[in-house]
Amino acid sequence: MSVWEITCYTLAIGYACLILIYFVGWVFIKEQKASKNIETQNAFTILIAARNEEAQIAACLNAILVQTYPKHLFEIIVLNDHSTDATAQEVLRIKALNPDLNVQLINAQEAGFTGKKNAITHGVSVAKSPYIILTDADCTRGKDWLQAIDGFLQTKKSQFIYAPVYFTSSNLFESFQSLEFAGLVGIGGAAIRLKNPNMCSAANLIFSKESFTKVGGYLDNVHMASGDDEFLLHKVFKQYPNEVHFLKDKRSIVYTSPNASVDQLTQQRRRWVSKSTKYENRYITAILVGAYFFNASIFFNVLAGIWLPGFAGVGLNQLLIKMTAEGLLLGSILAFFGTRRLLLLVPLVQPFHILYVIIIGVWANIQTYTWKERELK
Repeated sequence: MSVWEITCYTLAIGYACLILIYFVGWVFIKEQKASKNIETQNAFTILIAARNEEAQIAACLNAILVQTYPKHLFEIIVLNDHSTDATAQEVLRIKALNPDLNVQLINAQEAGFTGKKNAITHGVSVAKSPYIILTDADCTRGKDWLQAIDGFLQTKKSQFIYAPVYFTSSNLFESFQSLEFAGLVGIGGAAIRLKNPNMCSAANLIFSKESFTKVGGYLDNVHMASGDDEFLLHKVFKQYPNEVHFLKDKRSIVYTSPNASVDQLTQQRRRWVSKSTKYENRYITAILVGAYFFNASIFFNVLAGIWLPGFAGVGLNQLLIKMTAEGLLLGSILAFFGTRRLLLLVPLVQPFHILYVIIIGVWANIQTYTWKERELK
């Protein structure tokens, strides 16, 4: 066996072992069930940083307004970040239709903030509740969302909670995104359970106002366009290692739509990947680099196999190892979301996913990208 083959199989086995570790972490997260005997206790401030979300903000707010949770125990603050559409007008319309509920609109022009991190920081500063919930303006959720969060807080002392997010889908392109993102959510939850957190999503985060203040919020990374979720996760975990959790409760899932086009998908993923070199925990960066080279080696072997059949054999063996490990993990995660049928896509999407990882991994770190009509780096 050549040095190259040894390297390729080492990458494959290392990748498979990592995925199996995440599988164990995911399985060991205890799923929370509804309890009829728990009385509501906690007050929440729900922060929604919105920019040009006129088409989605009404559905987002309406899904919160119909919560079964006592209305006096939560407030909603929409932080309008220089929207150029009718986002603000939509919020005011919903507010007028629900005068008995605490819905506030804060415009960036009046409050003096720009960008999501500054918007959230301002929202935390004016929040009246001890617990902050972050969600996105394009998300919806079930009516027991807040009940699930409150129930978890009553059973687990928590400074930071990552709750599940799911991409709805209606076609093959959207299903690919649903499959991938479900995997990322599961890995994020498993890593938290294994006490080595790596990723989360600001579409469904809960943290205490105390912890946000104690770790300094976003002061050390406010200049970065992305990372309002993961950098905060890492900082709070460093301060409170036993009070960071993943909420595995179907009632706590928030739902959002995947990207409608390839361009939107690549812009979003470039935004996500752009922060990968900025992590203080180099273990996370090492994992990302290892996964990148593993995917690149598969691509190289299959391509070289067109002329040299021996390379193709190595590449196909790597691919088989990859699909087996991923299938095991994804099967468990998708079962939680109730979409196990997406597992059938795992073999089909492999060529596209490998290319996508290779291209985005480089592209995200050498060029600017556009998000919400802003050019960012």
